[in-house]
Amino acid sequence: MIALLAALALAFALLAAAMPLAVYTVLLAGFGLAHVMAEFAYVDRRFGRRLGRGQVVACVGLLALAALWRALGVFHVMAVEPALVLELGTVVVLILAVAAPGGPRAAALALAAALPLALATALAPFETAVILSIGHNFTPLGLLWEGLPRRRRAFGMGLALAGFVGLPLLVASGLPRALLGLGIEGADPLGTGGIARHLHVYVPRALAGGPSAVDLFAASVVAQGAHYVAVIGILPRLLPGQAKGFLPWPRLPLFAALIAGASLAGFIGFLDDFAGTRGLYGIVASVHAWIELPLLVLIAGGLQASSRPAATEARLAAKDSPSA
Repeated sequence: MIALLAALALAFALLAAAMPLAVYTVLLAGFGLAHVMAEFAYVDRRFGRRLGRGQVVACVGLLALAALWRALGVFHVMAVEPALVLELGTVVVLILAVAAPGGPRAAALALAAALPLALATALAPFETAVILSIGHNFTPLGLLWEGLPRRRRAFGMGLALAGFVGLPLLVASGLPRALLGLGIEGADPLGTGGIARHLHVYVPRALAGGPSAVDLFAASVVAQGAHYVAVIGILPRLLPGQAKGFLPWPRLPLFAALIAGASLAGFIGFLDDFAGTRGLYGIVASVHAWIELPLLVLIAGGLQASSRPAATEARLAAKDSPSA
């Protein structure tokens, strides 16, 4: 089984190296919304009841505010740059508000993450956004480390590092594309306007005109594929069967049907107007991306599976009880 998975992962990496635009656009159109919905459910069911009520309220409010700034930029109510600065500034506050109450270590890590982000946003907001887009693809590594049982962690993380780091580095080197020599990196099955219009998603402006731009983009597409596999196919399997969050998530068959229906609608939207649908998708996707940052800080700060605030758990247990 491991050999089969390795072969499939390598085949995907070679496909992304050969035709990165096609893989990127089809992945996004077909699985983008599915991975957002799956991650919302995972994050709530895994962490929702392990946070204090104040942390949850701050998280929800600040995520809504960040999404508002994104929407104002998407709909041209505000210029893109000030909207982006306000969005990233809200993320800085989000990290501090949600992660800092997690204890002295988490508070120190929150400052260590928030202050550089604030400085980078002030100096180069667009470049900061690109770096965050690249980094977002690797966030399942932290979630996998937290979710894997100790006895399986070393083996599981070894496989994850091969997929999230090893294969992207191989593709970034340019060797796979050079050896394949197919010249189809610009293949555009969804008619999205060519690869040059999409490089900015994963390639900093200073490198966008260089000879490695396509390979750097392709490397991030490989990591994006690994991200989707982890969020849709692996992380949900690490949850206990009866794990509950703040929201009443439907059972798996119904939730899978909802994801499939939403993904089909999204795919049709991307086919009709890729750029417009990408903007709308970005509003929703930004929420799932930003929520990961304080959670990763909390995980690094020592958040454990057994860390369940007694008062919060007691209130929610009463809420779930039929006699409550």
